[in-house]
Amino acid sequence: MKEQQKLMRVLSGTLIAAILLIGAGCDNGTDPDPVVPDTHIGVWEMTTIVLYDTPIGTMTIPAAQFLGMSGTGAAKSILEFKDDGTASVITTYDDSSQDTISGTWTEDGNNLIVSGAGIDDTVQFTVDATTLTITRTMAINFTPEGPKEDIVVDMVYTRIP
Repeated sequence: MKEQQKLMRVLSGTLIAAILLIGAGCDNGTDPDPVVPDTHIGVWEMTTIVLYDTPIGTMTIPAAQFLGMSGTGAAKSILEFKDDGTASVITTYDDSSQDTISGTWTEDGNNLIVSGAGIDDTVQFTVDATTLTITRTMAINFTPEGPKEDIVVDMVYTRIP
């Protein structure tokens, strides 16, 4: 009888230890998120446009509104930079059709030199793990009868995982 009680204690202790070990191996939601490098390499969706020194001051508008003002029917813009030096802009239109314009890029400090991909410009950029900001000067017409004005614009993109 004492042997059975001793065996039961050993088995109970082993079972409790096994449960604790299994629980310790489970993800309790406190594991750190994977590190995303601070690089422009990746796929980015345009989310916000900031226009500086406009006739009414600085304006921040959603990307869809900015794209809609182009008169092209564009509704969404995705920008992709690959580590092989290629780039592309994928534009989705109101009717769900898409266009892809390809190009190339090189980096010079905090400047990207983009040829093709609908940009054809040297643009300043900043990047963190989830946000890419491209700063460039664009000629914008604020009134149908007025001349185009050169405006500094931040095009803000969010990383698509």
